[in-house]
Amino acid sequence: MSLRLRIAVGTAAVAAFAAGFYLLIGYLSFSEILREDIQRNLQVWSSAIAGSLTIESGSPVLTGADWPWLSGGASVGFRVLKGNTIYAEGGVLPAAGERDWVWTRRPLEDGFELELAAYVGEYRKALAGQLRAGLVTLPLVVALASALGWWLAGRITKPIDQLASAADQLSQMQFPDPVPPPPGGDELSRLAKSFNRMVYAVQGAIERERAFTRYASHELRTPLATIQAQLEALEAGLTPQEKALPETRRAIARMRGILEGLLTLSRDPKVALEPLPLNQLVRALVNDLGERAGRVRLHLPKETLWIEADEELFKRALGNLLDNALKYSNGPVDVEATSDGREAVVSVRDYGEGVKPEQMERMADPFVRFQTRVSGTGLGLSLTKQAAQALGGQIGFEPAEPGLRAWLRLPLMEDLDA
Repeated sequence: MSLRLRIAVGTAAVAAFAAGFYLLIGYLSFSEILREDIQRNLQVWSSAIAGSLTIESGSPVLTGADWPWLSGGASVGFRVLKGNTIYAEGGVLPAAGERDWVWTRRPLEDGFELELAAYVGEYRKALAGQLRAGLVTLPLVVALASALGWWLAGRITKPIDQLASAADQLSQMQFPDPVPPPPGGDELSRLAKSFNRMVYAVQGAIERERAFTRYASHELRTPLATIQAQLEALEAGLTPQEKALPETRRAIARMRGILEGLLTLSRDPKVALEPLPLNQLVRALVNDLGERAGRVRLHLPKETLWIEADEELFKRALGNLLDNALKYSNGPVDVEATSDGREAVVSVRDYGEGVKPEQMERMADPFVRFQTRVSGTGLGLSLTKQAAQALGGQIGFEPAEPGLRAWLRLPLMEDLDA
């Protein structure tokens, strides 16, 4: 049985129980009201008749009484008796065995008894009508509840079915389209949003793994071939050891740099956001450049800009931009920090050869190197892009004529008194 059918059946069962219970309580309550009304009327009628009876010469006499309900066709009758002898009668008395009549007795003086009969057929008809109306209404209520339960179950199970289908696709390494979250912020909506985030995370992890494998298999071939060639040349005596060893060490160093960069790119960086003073971070990063720091010209605002970032990731991002600018140019490098009110912008401008405009979009792709005269792994800007995105920012590039300007945008701290 499907979940939707179980929900609909459960809703119908609950509705049937509730309606049946309500019908039973209503029937019992109405029956009790009618019973009390009948008893009250019998009490009133018997008291009225008893008050009008007198015993004269050993016989009961009804004096001065003219009640409409004792006239012909009335639904009340009485008789006064002593033992089995009837001394007086009035109203309409039922025949023996009539079901729609009730009897009550009231003792009188001198051993007489007043026996009163009342017709309750109308009461019983009203009670039976109430029961019939309830029994007719009960299946209608159950049917309506079933239809409503089926509709609600469809609303509930539709996103669950979508999640199940998407999970099946994900288990087969197929990345489904995002599951539309149901309206509102209920549990199903949060589940759909969480599932979509999980799909993105899994997709990103698999794509990073595939990229790692693809890049590693491609980029490690050259240093491995270099090491193999140097070893074969050594074994054959074609090259001296003092020449082969430096080449081998450079190839190993390149392999180490490539693997470290790829491993960093293949993992989501751990981010610990905290308020950081941008001005001091930039100055500290430039001071760590050693002799190269003399080429850097800082343009920082007088007031300290506070960013919300992770210090290590910030140093990785800006450090790579600085390293690239110093590596691919020989002149000064300008570092400027500004704010647009919501984000801090740190730009790094060199005065080198720059790159062509059509090459800008590929600047941060792994292993993309437009200037091969300078050694490198081609992963620095990719690591910068990864760090910037982890911090909720972005990087970009634009021609500076001459040179290239790279910029890093990061969120400013809100409501922070620097």
